[in-house]
Amino acid sequence: MYLLRIAFRNLFRRRKRTLIIASILSLAVITFLLLDSFMMGMMDLSFGNVIDFETPHIEIARENFFAEADAKQELPLAETFSPSQDILAELKASQGFSALTPVLDFSANFIAGREEFPVLVRSIEPTTFGEVFKNEDYLVAGEFVEAGDSGVVIGSQLAKFFNLEVGDFYTLRFRDKQDYFSTIEGEVKGIVSTPHPEMNLGTVLVARDYAVKYLGVSEDQVSQLMLRMDNRNIALSQADKLGDKLADSAYEVRSYRDASEMLTSLEAWGYLETYFILALILLVGAIGIINAIVLSALERVKEIGMMKAMGLKESQIVQVFVLEAGGLGVIGGLIGCTVAAIVNALFATFGIDVESFWDVAELGLPMSGRIYGVWNPSSFVMIFLFVIVIAVVASIIPSYWAARKDPVEAIHHR
Repeated sequence: MYLLRIAFRNLFRRRKRTLIIASILSLAVITFLLLDSFMMGMMDLSFGNVIDFETPHIEIARENFFAEADAKQELPLAETFSPSQDILAELKASQGFSALTPVLDFSANFIAGREEFPVLVRSIEPTTFGEVFKNEDYLVAGEFVEAGDSGVVIGSQLAKFFNLEVGDFYTLRFRDKQDYFSTIEGEVKGIVSTPHPEMNLGTVLVARDYAVKYLGVSEDQVSQLMLRMDNRNIALSQADKLGDKLADSAYEVRSYRDASEMLTSLEAWGYLETYFILALILLVGAIGIINAIVLSALERVKEIGMMKAMGLKESQIVQVFVLEAGGLGVIGGLIGCTVAAIVNALFATFGIDVESFWDVAELGLPMSGRIYGVWNPSSFVMIFLFVIVIAVVASIIPSYWAARKDPVEAIHHR
């Protein structure tokens, strides 16, 4: 307790120096916590949009279908399948199961007038599609797809590209299952504007029972089974369990993270960048702590000599300096966590409009709208303790240098 009182007194003898170094450490804390909140918010928005509009929590298809889809080739109609009742029962019995819908995806060129554009055509079952995906909630014009309807729903960006409105005519040109060119024609029935920019440009929705007439596949065949679960954590664990159960079959099970390699890579690089910035700021803070200990030792040379003359051991003097550095870490950590909590509370409440500083359409990221901050208490605890540890570790070498002063020379300041 005596050494702690000395360290506390010395900590505030040079308040300006203490405040500067604590501010550097607090800057590291604030930067890390806000970047961590931003990254988690961005990933939450991005994966949420993937789940709601592109790939739900879990999807099941034949292995070759996923392989060719990942290779950006034409989606293979040859890899369609008729789901058995046993598989459907197995999927519906999964823990956390919420809804299931079959889809039949194929590649086509969307043609209107003299222009054409490559798109993904998603043939859907209207009665169950809305239980898994949220496209219908973002309908801005017209009506949504109905069973047996020849009309299609397109994204707002695709409509803008072709200057189309509800009621205008379209043509889809594609290769059927026998690899012959075929077409589907009709009217644009609805236009959606979702928070997923890529889906607004490159996806067309059509009724499955109408599309199969032109695709050369049987009425019960699908390319994927799409599952919505109660939450994302259950989805990841259940995807692994279903994958194990279907390991010996020709089917592959993927979670929304498996289907979003770009996002998972972006997530990893984002956190790597966050920790790199944190390391740079903490390096500056560590240098500041070393300088503070050295300057403090030079200013208190006689005091160190008196302490050694009074019988204090080198280890006790080292403890005084280490406690001072630890105090700097505590002050910096408390200031940083407090400021970060206040800013993050505003961020979590009001959010940031992502389109105000990013052109998400050009980046190809599945996010639009507002990013909201995310509370991660473990990050607050981790960075607070980490800053204290860095401060203490950085002080050890200069503390030993100060403690090894000869008492006689120190008293005479030689």
